[in-house]
Amino acid sequence: MIDDPYLEFKREEMILRDWLALDRTDLANKRTFLAYGRTAISMAVLGIAFIKLIGHEFFEISGFLLILSGVVIFYVGLREYSANTKRFKKLVEKEHALEERLREGHVREMQAEEESRFARS
Repeated sequence: MIDDPYLEFKREEMILRDWLALDRTDLANKRTFLAYGRTAISMAVLGIAFIKLIGHEFFEISGFLLILSGVVIFYVGLREYSANTKRFKKLVEKEHALEERLREGHVREMQAEEESRFARS
């Protein structure tokens, strides 16, 4: 199983649409994390409201469970966001290294071409 689906593609074959898709994926990761956070806050606030506003024992227990659930949901969202961010950073680092190698190779080709021109002169 391939951890990084982008390794299947050669850099030269990727076009602007592919790079924009990577950007959209990064933004979707951030948007999903914010949704986890929003859900966690909503659950915690509802739990606090149950505890403070309704004095019944059932609602107090439910309130504590909602607060706990909110904390767990936030933790899961944070873990998912971190894992995806690390994977994207690794992909970008690989891309920068590849660009640097291609740039160095291009410079060497140009130097070799110049040397061959001078040798012919």
